[in-house]
Amino acid sequence: MGSIIKYILLSFFTFLPLISVFPNKPHVINLSTDRYKADNKNWSIGEDEKGVMYFGNDIGLLEFDGIEWRLNRMPNSLIARSIAVLSHNTVFTGSYEEFGRWDRDVAGKLVYTSLSDQLDKALFKNDDFWKIWIAEDCVYFQSFSSIYMYDYKTIKRIPAENGFLFLSKIRDEFLVQQMLGPLYRLKGSTLTKIEGSEIFRDTDVRVILPYSTDEYLIGTATKGLYRYDGTSFKEWNPLLSGVLNSAELNCGIFSSRGTYFFGTILNGVYQVDVDGNILDHISTESTLQNNTILSLYEDKAANVWAALDKGISYIQYIDNMSCYTDKGGKTGAVYGAALWNDKLFIGTNQGVFYITADNLDKPGALAKMKLINGTQGQVWALKVIDNKLYCCHNKGLKEIRDNLSVTDLFDIRTGVYNISEARYKDRDLLFLSTYQSLKIVDKATDEVYDPRQISEPVINADVDHIGNVWLEHFNRGIYRCKLDDDLSGFQTFSYYGGNNKDGLPYKLKMFKVGGRIVLLGNNQFYTYDDISNKIVPNTILDDCFKSVKNLRQVIHIRNNEFWALTDASVYQFVYDGYEAYITESYNLGMNLSLVNAYENISILNDSTSLVCLDNGFLLYKKGQSGKDGSKALSPPYLESLGTRNSNGEYKYISLSQPVEIPYNYNTVTFRFSVENAFSSNLSFQYMLEGVDNTWSLPQKLNQVSYARLPEGKYTFLVRTIDNLGNHSEPLIYQFKVASPWYQSIWAYMFYIIVFFAIMYIVWLLILRRYRNLHLQKIRNRETRRLRTLTGELQQEVEQKNAELLTQTSFIIQKNELILKIKAIIDDFSSRNKSSALIPLSQKINALLNNNMNTEEDWKTFLLKFEEKHTGFFKKMKTLYPQLTNSDLRLCACLKLNLETKEIASLMNLSIRAVENSRYRLRKKLNILPSQNLNEFFLDID
Repeated sequence: MGSIIKYILLSFFTFLPLISVFPNKPHVINLSTDRYKADNKNWSIGEDEKGVMYFGNDIGLLEFDGIEWRLNRMPNSLIARSIAVLSHNTVFTGSYEEFGRWDRDVAGKLVYTSLSDQLDKALFKNDDFWKIWIAEDCVYFQSFSSIYMYDYKTIKRIPAENGFLFLSKIRDEFLVQQMLGPLYRLKGSTLTKIEGSEIFRDTDVRVILPYSTDEYLIGTATKGLYRYDGTSFKEWNPLLSGVLNSAELNCGIFSSRGTYFFGTILNGVYQVDVDGNILDHISTESTLQNNTILSLYEDKAANVWAALDKGISYIQYIDNMSCYTDKGGKTGAVYGAALWNDKLFIGTNQGVFYITADNLDKPGALAKMKLINGTQGQVWALKVIDNKLYCCHNKGLKEIRDNLSVTDLFDIRTGVYNISEARYKDRDLLFLSTYQSLKIVDKATDEVYDPRQISEPVINADVDHIGNVWLEHFNRGIYRCKLDDDLSGFQTFSYYGGNNKDGLPYKLKMFKVGGRIVLLGNNQFYTYDDISNKIVPNTILDDCFKSVKNLRQVIHIRNNEFWALTDASVYQFVYDGYEAYITESYNLGMNLSLVNAYENISILNDSTSLVCLDNGFLLYKKGQSGKDGSKALSPPYLESLGTRNSNGEYKYISLSQPVEIPYNYNTVTFRFSVENAFSSNLSFQYMLEGVDNTWSLPQKLNQVSYARLPEGKYTFLVRTIDNLGNHSEPLIYQFKVASPWYQSIWAYMFYIIVFFAIMYIVWLLILRRYRNLHLQKIRNRETRRLRTLTGELQQEVEQKNAELLTQTSFIIQKNELILKIKAIIDDFSSRNKSSALIPLSQKINALLNNNMNTEEDWKTFLLKFEEKHTGFFKKMKTLYPQLTNSDLRLCACLKLNLETKEIASLMNLSIRAVENSRYRLRKKLNILPSQNLNEFFLDID
């Protein structure tokens, strides 16, 4: 018992000196890539009420909202030598022979207006404007020759006989040095000389800062620092003055942390306290990218921006953390650390380094670290056990002694990942997690036991409350084992995870809570239930970390306090088996990263921990914290709302009034930002109700577009989120996309008119159709009637044709018969010359001749012919008036397609006479010899 008390007291007094001296050292981020457009010389810095940073740069006015850099070019591509920020909407800049103001338009872009154009350019020929300060009711623009006072309406010149150096603002006062001369106080447009300031002749006053409540701290280029109490000037801290003189003081600020930052031309930035003691030195030897500091500025988050001769650096402070980063890679990646004998030891991939406690708070602490000879190589862990410092090394287990000599322990011939104390069946043991298996050392006898059933690399080992030994595989799952009483082997063992088909993650990490083992894998927690002998989910821890992603490791601090690590953040939480809650959370920010796959925090004492980084480490000193580890984030704000049509033409809409977007400009772009986006390493999530179902993934962007939105009302939401899972209240913006022209009231009225017009036309068409149908029925009925009548007429015509043919045939046959009878009588008379027969013969011939009278036959024939071919003779007479009656008769015969013999019989002519008549008729009708005469008449109706 006495040895335990002695050990506790020794540990306490060992840790106490280091606890009291840990400084809060910043993390430096260098912004020097083309992406930031900051590689040029930067002259001045400013910030608006929304946290947007502005930089006077060689290529113009740079604007940085924490997400995106925007370049605003000066007229004639001049240098932005000086800037002053009035608000988010107004910024003043000074340049070569030029000064003016920038005002933000509806698109969120800064538009320049020259103020110097109101003056005679000859007044400031070849002058640069080096300082701009905003007073309560005016703005001062200072060049080396004059000061110009702008009251937002007119500009007044304040001349100086010998010119001015730099105008400074201290509290609500303005002081300026006459070139290589005394100091003056500027009030309104009046300059009043400060008595006693002649001591600054032949030197440059570069810095004037507040000191105490009503005093001033004045820094010069060659004469050091002075305090001014309103009546006299006194030298202040000659030692610091000597340092700054050798580095050539150029600028400075008094920070809200109660310390001064001095920027130099030759040697970076010095942070000093109110007594002039140097707290930190930031230069190229540590993390700064350039030693020439042209301007310093403290932002709203109490971090410091440095405008450099080449680039911009951001000096960031993390609450309760001091940052020790190794720019040159001298120490390598840090895997573990320990406090021992008033020294801090860190284990890296290059070996073990150490530094004394009194050197930790001094500038350039990492440069003072020394490598312990004999530890070269990969170091996995450092542990203090029984006031002995053990080094888990790639070459085995080593002990570092008081004199910093190194001894190899226990000839185990393999690398050691970890060492831990364990009590098993009243025996004090050391568990060695090695490359090959678990090795057990009996502390009383130093005997080494090697259970051989599990010959695999083990990275961690522990014993739970019921005597189970848990082994964490280097790359896979977890073993739960029962040791033999003689420690020579395992009685039984079970394997969890590692593709064991038990539903657990492949890779598992373990830590102990109150004697019980808790497992972590794939962002889920598990606990061993010894009653059911199963691994079951730990819903308490799952609920505690439900908004945290990528959990990698859990480290026990003391009692019920633990660290939880992700790839980019650190959480401190409390868990007693019944309740879990986060007490502190830290976003590691930019350019700080844990060692990938070997994330670790070394517990130095109850209030101090060391966060291992791949290029250094963070020292944590416990501060004030609440039960809820979440942080309230500022909500974002809308910068602009742009709309675009299908032709790519943009229109920006004012955000100060209700918005109705024309339908033809229905592609919308929201531009947004938030305060401290850069210092807090914030991202954005957004959602458009009606389009998106859930929040977007966190993204480092400051604008989002939605293309071709349908008409309707929309609500756009955007919120900020950090790496810890904290998010702000959403910004809600409602807008409406107007209906397209073809859905407007006038369009609907037109549609109604067109509808009724179409209906009227349709009605007319239907009416016309029914009329046509009715007419069609009438026509069909008439057609049927006419068809019947036609049939009757056709029948009549055919009957007429038959009658005509019959009549014609009868006449022809009759005439032929008469001619035959006459021929027979004539032949009989010529053979019989009897006188008695002569009268009879004559009488018969007369009778035959009377019956051969064709005139009556022709009349009958013509009547029949006219009935069938009505108007034929009239048409022929009209066409050919020279035709005679005989010709017309011949035409009728030809129309009936009679042969010559039939025509001769019908007309009582000889065949030759008919041929001659046909010939004469052909000539009268002018018919070509090649044309058939019958066919000619057949074609005539």
